[in-house]
Amino acid sequence: MAVAWHPDVNKKAYGMDTAPMENVERVEFESGKARTFLKNTAAKKTHSFMLKMDDVGDNSEYKKFVAWWEYTLLGGSLSFYFPDLITHDGYTEYRPIGTYSATGQKWKEVSITVEEM
Repeated sequence: MAVAWHPDVNKKAYGMDTAPMENVERVEFESGKARTFLKNTAAKKTHSFMLKMDDVGDNSEYKKFVAWWEYTLLGGSLSFYFPDLITHDGYTEYRPIGTYSATGQKWKEVSITVEEM
């Protein structure tokens, strides 16, 4: 089940790194012979990116993001729809890998790593 991105949190991703996910499965038989095969027909990608959010006041963009992460995304256990990070055309479903990290005081730089679904 995928959830929608919080409407009050910006979608302006920057500083993106993209890498293909491991897509080869290796099986070794008792005889010592090994075989490899593809897990999926097309390798999916992981993306790491940052978002800049204000953190001033009780109803800041960053606080809304944290509440969305904890209560809607259930701590990163669900997937979410976000603008396609490669084509920038339409929305794609992503699943968080781990948790987010944030640095800064009045302005937070939130770093997120996701995988394509």
